[in-house]
Amino acid sequence: MKQVILLISLYCITGNLLAQDRNQFKLANEYYRNGDFEKSITIYKQLEKEKININSIYNSYLESLLKLEYFSEAEKLIRKAQKKHPNNLKYKVDLGYVWKANNLAKKAEKQFQKTTNSLPPGQYSQVNTLASSFTYRGEHEWALKAYKKGQELNPQHNFRFQIANIYRNLGETELMVDEFILLVVEEPSKRQSVQNTLQNTLGRTKGNRDNFEILKKQLLKEVQKTNNTDLTEMLVWLFMQQDEFDAAFIYSKALDKRLDENGHRMYELATIAHENQAYKAAIDAYKYLIQKGNPTYLLEAKILKVIAKTERILASTHTKNDLEKIDNEYQDAINELGINISTAYLIKEYAHLQGFYLHNSEKAVSLLEECINITMGEVELQAECKLELADILLMRGDPWEAILLYSQVEKDFKENPIGHEAKFRRARISYFQGEFDWAQAQLDVLKASTSKLIANNAMDLSLLITDNVGLDTSSHAMEMYARAEFLAFQNKWEASTNTLDSLLLTFSGHSLSDEVIYKKAEISMHTKNYSQAISYFQDVAENYSYDILADDALFQWAKLTEEHLKDNKKAQMLYEQILLEHNGSIYTSEARKRFRALRGDNENIAQ
Repeated sequence: MKQVILLISLYCITGNLLAQDRNQFKLANEYYRNGDFEKSITIYKQLEKEKININSIYNSYLESLLKLEYFSEAEKLIRKAQKKHPNNLKYKVDLGYVWKANNLAKKAEKQFQKTTNSLPPGQYSQVNTLASSFTYRGEHEWALKAYKKGQELNPQHNFRFQIANIYRNLGETELMVDEFILLVVEEPSKRQSVQNTLQNTLGRTKGNRDNFEILKKQLLKEVQKTNNTDLTEMLVWLFMQQDEFDAAFIYSKALDKRLDENGHRMYELATIAHENQAYKAAIDAYKYLIQKGNPTYLLEAKILKVIAKTERILASTHTKNDLEKIDNEYQDAINELGINISTAYLIKEYAHLQGFYLHNSEKAVSLLEECINITMGEVELQAECKLELADILLMRGDPWEAILLYSQVEKDFKENPIGHEAKFRRARISYFQGEFDWAQAQLDVLKASTSKLIANNAMDLSLLITDNVGLDTSSHAMEMYARAEFLAFQNKWEASTNTLDSLLLTFSGHSLSDEVIYKKAEISMHTKNYSQAISYFQDVAENYSYDILADDALFQWAKLTEEHLKDNKKAQMLYEQILLEHNGSIYTSEARKRFRALRGDNENIAQ
């Protein structure tokens, strides 16, 4: 019984001591974190005397001693740790680091060299431990030497990833890129990891542009020399990262042929390029898929090629002849593919062209009614056709039928983005009709839409109403502007312009002035009066630079200057102005792409 009591007493005493040590340990660490190193050292010394596990206090204790330049005590602590763990190379590095901090540079260098030379073959973990210890102490050159020594001792083990990261720490971008390229050649399975690392390392900021050029240059050099498949894949990835889709197409085509693929790579490129409005690359990719003839992608490629061509024409300065050519392409595609559920999307897009650009609303309505009939089993596509039909009906002056269709879609898809879109268009009719309170109520609901585009559109229209209704004695200015917008929606350009001119004359200096001028610029674009459009966009960009439409106007001014005036120097300057003054703009990516193209960044791509 006495022995049991004695054992219990010993356990209690030991437990109390351990609890005290833990409290002291926490207190020491707190002093260390707060920079009170004298107090932390005092407690660490006491804990060391009490035979606490040296590893638990080593790092903080050593750093405290170094902060106060207690080099002799720091060396004693390291040697004590070394006795317990003689094979741990970390302590050898720490010893050299203490000597270097104590102005014993030559002695430290000898220590680092001796430690590196002591690396045994076959001990991969020792190489990583040593190099990591050097890196922790900021000795990146010695970390590099450790990895190179490890590579020499263990040729079958690859340290290139670590070596590349050391070069990154040293700011040696070219050497880093070379190592990553060699790693991909030697271990193709690491390509995705390399790409992820490079994407995070090189960045996409203006200051890092040259880094991407270094990577591109090195990849092009190696691909042209070796034709390595994995490096070619990496080059395609890089081109796509930089929105250089034409170059990506060239090398994707080479890969597809070399690997005898089914077209999946080209289809992915086509859809991404299309989504990013890189129409030439998208169209080339769709054409390639059509020529390849794989049934998996053939039908979709034929449909999307026509749609991409349409979008390219409508996004740039175009003539009636351009529209007639694309009209013929639609007719040829429909004649070839037929009118069925598979071509319903193509027919819907054709109806849009007919209604809004070829001004044939009757044909547009007929096409959409047929489209609605053939999409009974595809309810969302059918809803899209109903929305398009409602737009056409609204355009030709039948708002009540349009409201009926919008309401049907909204009711059928209450919690779906397409239902939210229907609700937005219904609210837009109220806006056109001057029913601002009702429109505002609907728009406020839509601000919470899960669709970012719909939420943003609702926010923009809501802000337009809020900012410009009630600022004068009536809502007349806003009503005139809404009426002008509806006339423009109906393609009644002259009537819309006259209404806008009257607004500027009647309400001089009104807060709507920049919106009015911007709308006149858009109308000038539709009527092919590009010189007039440029002057309006310039007016908004320069005289309303503080307002929300400034970056929109600046981008459109730059685009017209490039495409219509053919003044590339001026256009390049304007695109750069967007990058410098409006770096948060939605046009930043496209402006950067066009700026680079005008500067000549995309030249000399291997064919």
